[in-house]
Amino acid sequence: MATLRPPAHVDRLIVHQFDPARPSPGGIDSCLRGICRYLPPGHKVAIVGVDTGAPRPGRRVGQWEYYDSFGDRPFWFLPVVSLDPADQKRRVPHALRLIRGVLRFRDQLPRTTVVQVHRMDSALALRQMIHRPQVYFIHTQENGLTGKTSDSFWRYAGQAHQWFEKSVVRRARQVVVFNEAYAELVRDWNPKAVFSPTWYDPQLITGEGRRRDPHRIVWVGRMEVPKDPELAVEAFARLVRTDPSSPWTLDLLGTGTLMDRVRERVAVLPDNISSRIRLLGRVAPAEVARIMSEAGLFLMTSHPGYEGYARVLVESMASGLPAVVTDGSDTGGLVVNGRTGYVCGRDPDELAGRLRDAAQLDRHTVRGAVADLDAPTLIGRLLTLEDPIRNEVLL
Repeated sequence: MATLRPPAHVDRLIVHQFDPARPSPGGIDSCLRGICRYLPPGHKVAIVGVDTGAPRPGRRVGQWEYYDSFGDRPFWFLPVVSLDPADQKRRVPHALRLIRGVLRFRDQLPRTTVVQVHRMDSALALRQMIHRPQVYFIHTQENGLTGKTSDSFWRYAGQAHQWFEKSVVRRARQVVVFNEAYAELVRDWNPKAVFSPTWYDPQLITGEGRRRDPHRIVWVGRMEVPKDPELAVEAFARLVRTDPSSPWTLDLLGTGTLMDRVRERVAVLPDNISSRIRLLGRVAPAEVARIMSEAGLFLMTSHPGYEGYARVLVESMASGLPAVVTDGSDTGGLVVNGRTGYVCGRDPDELAGRLRDAAQLDRHTVRGAVADLDAPTLIGRLLTLEDPIRNEVLL
């Protein structure tokens, strides 16, 4: 195979634990896939990321790849380390391994106008390695990675994380914050910071499948503490106990360190409940979209203080699913009680009752609430920002 090389200069060099050949759980991966698909015309992008073990013919760590299958805009990709971002049992932080890989293959990087980074620790290290202006994306709430329900290593050093993040923000050329409340604070550190909602991809999310099961409930997320999949199982169990004659089912999409605990929790339930629950594991974005298009309801059980602007909630509502979410899950205020879904506490009985209520809501109203959050529009604005003024938002 001939050795490929990116252009000598690109408009944007993106560095993250990303593999275009294999989707990984989480909003950042979906964000980058959207950016790759809807790049502005003529925008040259190179991505430095990871090899997740996807069956990519001829792949080698440290060898550039060329992608033109995401959309009309091609991009370049360089895997610099082998790791799977979905593996949260890691002993060495993924971000550290990625930075080591960047350092190892630094001589292969093209010159760039800006460096785009999605993690504070990566941004801090890259500032020392690549002396170019940074565009910094923040995907969580304030202290979202340092709270007691976080699964990040930074939960053990919360004050240090905030101090370092403030340093990164202040020196960034541009900051995009996917949480409106946190964006207000971040603007005090850097007046160029802007808030943006997340988006759904209209090439994946089509709204209606060939059939719709109004009693089919979907939960999507990493099987980790911040997402609390065990609460979803308990709420569903209460729902079936109170309404056993209706054909309720629950699909849990995702994997993580809590998968075994969730599987055990399901196994001890009575047969008439456990037989209605499917643990589908790691599911590709296109399959997630298909399942949403055929389901009836969306359930989200995240702990408060973690979500930035939940992309999976936007995608589910764009699919026409009324959403039942716990307090703190919907930071964008998309769920309006009695119209697009219900916001609840963490009581399984309350969640069960609201799932029954949500099944009666109008799907066209739900879709209309997020109709403007399409990827082509929002990504086009994100990647063509020029010196935004204070208090500007992208919507």
